[in-house]
Amino acid sequence: MRIAVNASIYDSRASGLGVYTLQLTRALREQHAELVVFTSEPDSFPCARAIGGSGRPSRGLAGHLSRLLWTQTGLRRLCRAVQARVLLNTVPEGPLSPPVPQVTVVHDILPLFFPREFPRHQWYVRVLVPAVLRHSARVVAISEQTARDLVTHYRFPHQRITVVPPGVDCIRFSPRRRFERLRPEHGWTRYVLFVGNLAPHKNLHRLLRAFARVRGDVALVLAGDRHPRHRQSLESLVDQLGIRDRVHFLGFVPDDDLPRLYAGAACVVIPSLYEGFGLPVLEAMACGAPVVASNAGALPEAAGDAAVLIDPYDEAGLAAAMQRVLDDTAFAGSLIERGLARARQFTWEKTARGVLEAIYSVCGA
Repeated sequence: MRIAVNASIYDSRASGLGVYTLQLTRALREQHAELVVFTSEPDSFPCARAIGGSGRPSRGLAGHLSRLLWTQTGLRRLCRAVQARVLLNTVPEGPLSPPVPQVTVVHDILPLFFPREFPRHQWYVRVLVPAVLRHSARVVAISEQTARDLVTHYRFPHQRITVVPPGVDCIRFSPRRRFERLRPEHGWTRYVLFVGNLAPHKNLHRLLRAFARVRGDVALVLAGDRHPRHRQSLESLVDQLGIRDRVHFLGFVPDDDLPRLYAGAACVVIPSLYEGFGLPVLEAMACGAPVVASNAGALPEAAGDAAVLIDPYDEAGLAAAMQRVLDDTAFAGSLIERGLARARQFTWEKTARGVLEAIYSVCGA
Protein backbone atom coordinates (compact mmCIF):
# COMPACT_ATOMS: atom_id res chain seq x y z
CA MET A 1 0.00 0.00 0.00
CA ARG A 2 1.44 3.34 -1.06
CA ILE A 3 1.21 6.11 1.54
CA ALA A 4 1.57 9.75 0.54
CA VAL A 5 3.08 11.85 3.35
CA ASN A 6 2.34 15.56 3.46
CA ALA A 7 5.45 16.99 5.14
CA SER A 8 5.23 20.38 3.48
CA ILE A 9 6.07 22.35 6.62
CA TYR A 10 8.98 20.17 7.64
CA ASP A 11 11.65 22.43 9.13
CA SER A 12 15.25 21.48 8.33
CA ARG A 13 16.21 22.77 11.76
CA ALA A 14 15.57 20.57 14.78
CA SER A 15 12.14 21.91 15.70
CA GLY A 16 9.67 19.58 17.38
CA LEU A 17 7.61 19.21 14.20
CA GLY A 18 10.72 18.60 12.12
CA VAL A 19 12.01 15.91 14.47
CA TYR A 20 8.62 14.22 14.54
CA THR A 21 8.23 14.20 10.77
CA LEU A 22 11.70 12.92 10.02
CA GLN A 23 11.75 10.24 12.73
CA LEU A 24 8.24 9.03 11.89
CA THR A 25 9.04 8.58 8.19
CA ARG A 26 12.22 6.69 9.05
CA ALA A 27 10.34 4.41 11.40
CA LEU A 28 7.54 3.83 8.88
CA ARG A 29 10.11 2.77 6.29
CA GLU A 30 11.61 0.35 8.83
CA GLN A 31 8.12 -1.14 9.09
CA HIS A 32 8.32 -1.66 5.29
CA ALA A 33 5.73 0.98 4.49
CA GLU A 34 5.87 2.31 0.92
CA LEU A 35 6.11 6.08 1.25
CA VAL A 36 6.08 9.04 -1.10
CA VAL A 37 6.96 12.19 0.86
CA PHE A 38 5.90 15.63 -0.39
CA THR A 39 8.20 18.15 1.25
CA SER A 40 10.05 21.42 0.82
CA GLU A 41 13.21 19.65 2.08
CA PRO A 42 13.52 16.49 -0.11
CA ASP A 43 17.21 16.00 0.70
CA SER A 44 16.27 15.47 4.34
CA PHE A 45 14.38 12.27 3.54
CA PRO A 46 16.92 9.77 2.17
CA CYS A 47 14.83 6.96 3.69
CA ALA A 48 11.92 7.45 1.27
CA ARG A 49 10.99 8.68 -2.16
CA ALA A 50 10.74 12.43 -1.60
CA ILE A 51 9.21 14.95 -3.97
CA GLY A 52 9.86 18.64 -3.51
CA GLY A 53 6.63 20.60 -3.62
CA SER A 54 5.75 24.27 -3.76
CA GLY A 55 4.42 24.15 -0.22
CA ARG A 56 7.61 25.62 1.16
CA PRO A 57 6.97 27.36 4.49
CA SER A 58 7.67 31.05 4.63
CA ARG A 59 6.80 33.94 6.86
CA GLY A 60 4.00 36.38 6.25
CA LEU A 61 0.56 36.25 4.71
CA ALA A 62 1.87 35.51 1.21
CA GLY A 63 3.72 32.43 2.45
CA HIS A 64 0.67 31.08 4.28
CA LEU A 65 -1.59 31.66 1.29
CA SER A 66 0.90 29.98 -1.04
CA ARG A 67 1.08 26.90 1.17
CA LEU A 68 -2.71 26.79 1.54
CA LEU A 69 -3.15 26.97 -2.24
CA TRP A 70 -0.62 24.19 -2.77
CA THR A 71 -2.28 21.98 -0.16
CA GLN A 72 -5.69 22.35 -1.77
CA THR A 73 -4.52 21.94 -5.37
CA GLY A 74 -0.98 20.65 -5.91
CA LEU A 75 -1.12 18.12 -3.09
CA ARG A 76 -4.37 16.64 -4.39
CA ARG A 77 -2.90 16.35 -7.89
CA LEU A 78 0.28 14.68 -6.64
CA CYS A 79 -1.65 12.14 -4.57
CA ARG A 80 -3.43 11.03 -7.73
CA ALA A 81 -0.22 11.08 -9.77
CA VAL A 82 1.63 8.69 -7.45
CA GLN A 83 -1.48 6.50 -7.03
CA ALA A 84 -1.45 6.71 -3.25
CA ARG A 85 -3.99 4.72 -1.26
CA VAL A 86 -3.95 7.12 1.70
CA LEU A 87 -2.61 10.57 2.60
CA LEU A 88 -0.85 11.10 5.93
CA ASN A 89 -0.64 14.72 7.07
CA THR A 90 2.07 15.10 9.72
CA VAL A 91 0.42 18.37 10.79
CA PRO A 92 -3.24 19.43 10.40
CA GLU A 93 -2.84 20.89 6.92
CA GLY A 94 -4.49 18.87 4.19
CA PRO A 95 -7.03 18.98 1.37
CA LEU A 96 -10.62 19.82 2.25
CA SER A 97 -11.65 17.46 -0.54
CA PRO A 98 -8.97 14.75 -0.39
CA PRO A 99 -8.68 12.43 -3.40
CA VAL A 100 -7.92 9.51 -1.06
CA PRO A 101 -8.71 8.91 2.63
CA GLN A 102 -6.49 11.08 4.80
CA VAL A 103 -5.12 10.57 8.30
CA THR A 104 -4.07 13.76 10.08
CA VAL A 105 -1.66 14.13 12.99
CA VAL A 106 -2.40 16.84 15.57
CA HIS A 107 0.33 17.88 17.98
CA ASP A 108 -1.54 20.61 19.82
CA ILE A 109 -3.93 23.51 19.32
CA LEU A 110 -1.70 25.90 21.24
CA PRO A 111 -2.78 29.17 19.51
CA LEU A 112 -6.32 28.58 20.75
CA PHE A 113 -5.15 28.86 24.36
CA PHE A 114 -2.75 31.77 23.85
CA PRO A 115 -4.41 34.05 21.27
CA ARG A 116 -2.34 37.11 22.26
CA GLU A 117 0.85 35.15 21.67
CA PHE A 118 -0.36 33.80 18.30
CA PRO A 119 -2.60 36.53 16.82
CA ARG A 120 -1.77 35.57 13.22
CA HIS A 121 -2.65 31.90 13.79
CA GLN A 122 -6.25 32.43 14.89
CA TRP A 123 -7.85 31.80 11.49
CA TYR A 124 -5.66 28.73 11.08
CA VAL A 125 -6.54 27.16 14.42
CA ARG A 126 -10.20 28.25 14.54
CA VAL A 127 -11.20 27.67 10.89
CA LEU A 128 -8.70 25.64 8.86
CA VAL A 129 -7.68 23.01 11.43
CA PRO A 130 -11.23 21.92 12.34
CA ALA A 131 -12.14 21.89 8.63
CA VAL A 132 -9.18 19.60 7.81
CA LEU A 133 -10.10 17.32 10.69
CA ARG A 134 -13.70 17.04 9.51
CA HIS A 135 -12.36 15.84 6.14
CA SER A 136 -9.99 13.32 7.74
CA ALA A 137 -11.00 9.70 8.06
CA ARG A 138 -8.84 9.38 11.17
CA VAL A 139 -6.98 11.75 13.47
CA VAL A 140 -3.81 10.83 15.35
CA ALA A 141 -3.29 12.86 18.55
CA ILE A 142 0.18 12.72 20.07
CA SER A 143 -1.19 12.77 23.64
CA GLU A 144 -4.34 12.16 25.64
CA GLN A 145 -4.28 15.89 26.43
CA THR A 146 -4.43 16.81 22.76
CA ALA A 147 -7.21 14.28 22.18
CA ARG A 148 -9.24 15.83 25.00
CA ASP A 149 -8.63 19.30 23.58
CA LEU A 150 -9.96 18.23 20.16
CA VAL A 151 -13.10 16.79 21.73
CA THR A 152 -13.64 19.79 24.03
CA HIS A 153 -12.89 22.67 21.67
CA TYR A 154 -13.79 21.22 18.26
CA ARG A 155 -16.46 18.73 19.35
CA PHE A 156 -14.52 16.18 17.32
CA PRO A 157 -15.76 12.60 17.84
CA HIS A 158 -13.47 10.76 20.25
CA GLN A 159 -14.02 7.47 18.41
CA ARG A 160 -12.24 8.91 15.36
CA ILE A 161 -9.10 9.78 17.35
CA THR A 162 -6.15 7.46 17.91
CA VAL A 163 -3.61 8.52 20.54
CA VAL A 164 -0.04 7.69 19.50
CA PRO A 165 2.78 9.32 21.50
CA PRO A 166 6.06 10.23 19.78
CA GLY A 167 9.25 8.34 20.49
CA VAL A 168 12.78 9.21 21.47
CA ASP A 169 15.96 8.01 19.80
CA CYS A 170 17.77 6.33 22.70
CA ILE A 171 20.85 5.75 20.56
CA ARG A 172 21.38 9.41 19.77
CA PHE A 173 20.14 10.55 23.18
CA SER A 174 22.17 8.44 25.56
CA PRO A 175 24.01 8.75 28.91
CA ARG A 176 27.17 7.89 27.00
CA ARG A 177 27.22 11.49 25.83
CA ARG A 178 28.21 12.49 29.37
CA PHE A 179 31.77 11.73 28.32
CA GLU A 180 31.50 14.34 25.57
CA ARG A 181 30.19 17.20 27.68
CA LEU A 182 30.06 20.76 26.46
CA ARG A 183 30.90 22.28 29.81
CA PRO A 184 34.67 22.64 29.33
CA GLU A 185 34.07 24.53 26.09
CA HIS A 186 31.90 27.12 27.82
CA GLY A 187 33.49 27.24 31.23
CA TRP A 188 30.39 26.10 33.13
CA THR A 189 31.09 24.08 36.23
CA ARG A 190 27.43 23.14 36.71
CA TYR A 191 24.26 24.17 34.93
CA VAL A 192 20.48 23.93 34.82
CA LEU A 193 19.22 23.55 31.24
CA PHE A 194 16.10 24.64 29.38
CA VAL A 195 15.56 23.47 25.77
CA GLY A 196 12.89 25.04 23.57
CA ASN A 197 11.90 28.30 21.94
CA LEU A 198 11.60 31.51 23.93
CA ALA A 199 7.85 32.11 23.48
CA PRO A 200 5.80 33.35 26.45
CA HIS A 201 3.96 30.06 27.02
CA LYS A 202 7.34 28.47 27.81
CA ASN A 203 7.11 30.41 31.10
CA LEU A 204 10.71 31.60 31.08
CA HIS A 205 10.08 34.82 33.02
CA ARG A 206 9.00 32.75 35.99
CA LEU A 207 11.91 30.38 35.44
CA LEU A 208 14.36 33.30 35.62
CA ARG A 209 12.78 34.66 38.80
CA ALA A 210 12.81 31.17 40.33
CA PHE A 211 16.43 30.61 39.30
CA ALA A 212 17.45 33.89 40.98
CA ARG A 213 16.52 32.17 44.27
CA VAL A 214 18.71 29.12 43.61
CA ARG A 215 21.88 29.01 45.71
CA GLY A 216 25.27 27.71 44.69
CA ASP A 217 27.73 27.91 41.84
CA VAL A 218 25.32 26.96 39.08
CA ALA A 219 24.41 28.53 35.72
CA LEU A 220 21.14 28.58 33.81
CA VAL A 221 21.49 27.72 30.11
CA LEU A 222 18.65 28.52 27.70
CA ALA A 223 18.99 26.59 24.43
CA GLY A 224 16.66 27.80 21.69
CA ASP A 225 16.50 30.41 18.97
CA ARG A 226 13.42 32.13 17.47
CA HIS A 227 11.38 34.92 19.03
CA PRO A 228 14.14 37.59 19.23
CA ARG A 229 11.60 40.06 20.62
CA HIS A 230 10.91 37.76 23.57
CA ARG A 231 14.62 37.22 24.10
CA GLN A 232 15.09 40.97 24.57
CA SER A 233 12.42 40.93 27.28
CA LEU A 234 14.10 37.98 28.99
CA GLU A 235 17.54 39.59 28.85
CA SER A 236 16.10 42.74 30.39
CA LEU A 237 14.72 40.66 33.26
CA VAL A 238 18.10 38.97 33.71
CA ASP A 239 19.68 42.40 34.22
CA GLN A 240 16.94 43.45 36.66
CA LEU A 241 17.49 40.31 38.71
CA GLY A 242 21.26 40.81 38.76
CA ILE A 243 22.05 37.33 37.42
CA ARG A 244 23.70 38.29 34.14
CA ASP A 245 26.85 36.28 34.95
CA ARG A 246 24.77 33.13 35.69
CA VAL A 247 22.44 33.04 32.66
CA HIS A 248 23.50 32.04 29.15
CA PHE A 249 21.41 32.25 25.95
CA LEU A 250 22.82 29.75 23.47
CA GLY A 251 20.43 30.32 20.59
CA PHE A 252 20.02 27.46 18.12
CA VAL A 253 21.96 24.34 19.14
CA PRO A 254 23.14 22.01 16.33
CA ASP A 255 21.78 18.46 16.34
CA ASP A 256 25.11 16.91 17.33
CA ASP A 257 25.54 19.21 20.33
CA LEU A 258 22.06 18.81 21.82
CA PRO A 259 22.57 15.32 23.38
CA ARG A 260 25.86 16.46 24.92
CA LEU A 261 24.13 19.52 26.33
CA TYR A 262 21.44 17.37 27.95
CA ALA A 263 23.93 14.83 29.28
CA GLY A 264 26.08 17.44 30.98
CA ALA A 265 23.21 19.16 32.78
CA ALA A 266 22.81 18.90 36.55
CA CYS A 267 19.08 19.42 35.97
CA VAL A 268 16.79 19.96 32.98
CA VAL A 269 13.75 22.15 33.62
CA ILE A 270 10.66 22.42 31.38
CA PRO A 271 8.30 24.90 33.10
CA SER A 272 5.81 25.44 30.23
CA LEU A 273 2.25 26.61 30.77
CA TYR A 274 1.13 24.11 28.12
CA GLU A 275 2.67 21.45 25.88
CA GLY A 276 1.04 19.06 23.44
CA PHE A 277 3.53 16.42 24.60
CA GLY A 278 6.98 17.62 25.65
CA LEU A 279 9.67 15.72 23.74
CA PRO A 280 12.58 17.48 25.55
CA VAL A 281 11.46 15.72 28.75
CA LEU A 282 12.14 12.30 27.20
CA GLU A 283 15.31 13.45 25.45
CA ALA A 284 16.72 14.68 28.77
CA MET A 285 15.77 11.47 30.55
CA ALA A 286 17.34 9.35 27.80
CA CYS A 287 20.59 11.28 28.32
CA GLY A 288 20.57 10.59 32.06
CA ALA A 289 19.61 14.07 33.24
CA PRO A 290 17.18 14.61 36.15
CA VAL A 291 14.08 16.54 35.08
CA VAL A 292 11.88 19.18 36.71
CA ALA A 293 8.74 19.78 34.65
CA SER A 294 5.46 21.61 34.81
CA ASN A 295 2.30 19.68 35.63
CA ALA A 296 0.44 21.50 32.82
CA GLY A 297 -0.76 20.18 29.48
CA ALA A 298 0.62 16.81 28.42
CA LEU A 299 3.93 17.09 30.29
CA PRO A 300 2.79 14.64 33.02
CA GLU A 301 2.08 12.09 30.27
CA ALA A 302 5.65 12.37 29.06
CA ALA A 303 7.23 12.49 32.51
CA GLY A 304 5.23 9.85 34.37
CA ASP A 305 6.74 9.30 37.83
CA ALA A 306 10.27 9.99 36.60
CA ALA A 307 10.36 13.78 37.07
CA VAL A 308 9.58 16.39 39.69
CA LEU A 309 6.27 17.93 38.61
CA ILE A 310 5.58 21.49 39.75
CA ASP A 311 2.87 24.13 39.41
CA PRO A 312 4.17 26.39 36.60
CA TYR A 313 2.76 29.49 38.34
CA ASP A 314 4.53 28.74 41.66
CA GLU A 315 7.97 30.39 41.42
CA ALA A 316 8.95 29.41 44.96
CA GLY A 317 7.99 25.79 44.29
CA LEU A 318 9.99 25.77 41.06
CA ALA A 319 13.03 27.20 42.84
CA ALA A 320 12.72 24.62 45.63
CA ALA A 321 12.45 21.76 43.13
CA MET A 322 15.60 22.85 41.28
CA GLN A 323 17.46 23.36 44.55
CA ARG A 324 16.56 19.88 45.80
CA VAL A 325 17.76 18.21 42.59
CA LEU A 326 21.00 20.20 42.74
CA ASP A 327 21.66 19.52 46.45
CA ASP A 328 20.35 15.97 47.01
CA THR A 329 22.52 13.61 44.99
CA ALA A 330 20.57 10.52 46.08
CA PHE A 331 17.29 12.09 44.96
CA ALA A 332 18.81 13.21 41.66
CA GLY A 333 20.19 9.71 41.14
CA SER A 334 16.75 8.16 41.64
CA LEU A 335 15.30 10.58 39.08
CA ILE A 336 18.02 9.63 36.61
CA GLU A 337 17.36 5.91 37.07
CA ARG A 338 13.60 6.29 36.68
CA GLY A 339 14.07 8.65 33.74
CA LEU A 340 16.21 6.19 31.81
CA ALA A 341 13.58 3.49 32.27
CA ARG A 342 10.82 5.93 31.30
CA ALA A 343 12.54 7.01 28.08
CA ARG A 344 12.93 3.41 26.95
CA GLN A 345 9.14 3.04 26.93
CA PHE A 346 8.81 5.54 24.05
CA THR A 347 10.24 4.34 20.74
CA TRP A 348 9.71 5.54 17.20
CA GLU A 349 8.98 1.92 16.26
CA LYS A 350 5.94 2.00 18.57
CA THR A 351 4.93 5.35 17.12
CA ALA A 352 5.15 4.03 13.55
CA ARG A 353 3.11 0.95 14.42
CA GLY A 354 0.41 3.08 16.04
CA VAL A 355 0.22 5.40 13.04
CA LEU A 356 0.09 2.43 10.66
CA GLU A 357 -2.80 0.95 12.65
CA ALA A 358 -4.67 4.22 12.22
CA ILE A 359 -3.92 4.18 8.49
CA TYR A 360 -4.99 0.55 8.09
CA SER A 361 -8.23 1.26 9.96
CA VAL A 362 -9.36 3.63 7.19
CA CYS A 363 -8.01 1.63 4.25
CA GLY A 364 -9.23 -1.82 5.22
CA ALA A 365 -5.66 -3.12 4.91
